[in-house]
Amino acid sequence: MTENEDKSWLDVLKGISIPDWVTDNLIAALGKGILNSVTGILTTASEIPKAALQNRSEKIKLIGEVQRELIRKAAEHSLLQVQEDSELAERALKYHGVKLLEQQVNRESIAQKTLENLRHVEFLEDEPENKINRDWLTAFWNMAENKSEEDVQNLLARILNNEIVKPGSLSLHTLQVLSILDSEVGKSFAKLCNMSIDDGDLAFFIHPNVFPFQNIGKTKMYGFNFHELLALDGAGLIRSAETIRLQFKEPFSPDAEPEYEEVEYLGGKAKLATAGEQLNFIYFTQAGTELRRLMELKEVPNYTLRLKEILKDKFIVES
Repeated sequence: MTENEDKSWLDVLKGISIPDWVTDNLIAALGKGILNSVTGILTTASEIPKAALQNRSEKIKLIGEVQRELIRKAAEHSLLQVQEDSELAERALKYHGVKLLEQQVNRESIAQKTLENLRHVEFLEDEPENKINRDWLTAFWNMAENKSEEDVQNLLARILNNEIVKPGSLSLHTLQVLSILDSEVGKSFAKLCNMSIDDGDLAFFIHPNVFPFQNIGKTKMYGFNFHELLALDGAGLIRSAETIRLQFKEPFSPDAEPEYEEVEYLGGKAKLATAGEQLNFIYFTQAGTELRRLMELKEVPNYTLRLKEILKDKFIVES
């Protein structure tokens, strides 16, 4: 926890200047994740009791009480298995209690990161038409409660922030893909994202070093290897570890100005013209594209330089 450990969630929320509709979405999101899961508290902003948002130590204390109540009720149960093998029953209950605690701590951590991130989010001027989807929130927290690695939790917090501010940004399908990702695949994906372009529909990686008559090539010089591409392919984040080669039509006139497409590179504006070029692409899937838009991108300088060598004035990164 941070300096907010001794503050209630409501106190933290009051310290953030956000529109009312964001507050409603935030309460719905946290209600599903850290309130409703343990206390059964209602999840709309107008229904929050004064004691609804409690600090971490109080939550853990509450979980301990729940565990003791489970053990007490199990001891009173007439199940034959409990009577004949009380040690087995006790182990099962301890496992359930520990799992419950670990899941709650994970949810608490992601919720705290979400609140901290919210201080730096730019809000839409007008309230979006879509409301945050309760089924989406259920799927999110069911997945998130089992993620304990710091970098994965940071990504999940950004995902939840984005969904609170722009409901419908991340599909349920992408959540399913995310549920099977581990930290190593996540790191590989982050590296590929750093060398990708988003044209507004899909993201893609332009492979600069494809072997002749093949659909693969070396990327080790950019801190990325083919085995990582295979892992991303298997995780459903890219369409294939092999490239797709496209030959674009020549411009109508050799002296014609390049026809640029507005794209995004490294989180900023860029221009790309492909007329007359033969390029090798690795396309991201829908899930990969949606997740890429939430990544914190960092430049791979020698890759940017290589793209500019290949495309020359047809690739312009705006400052």
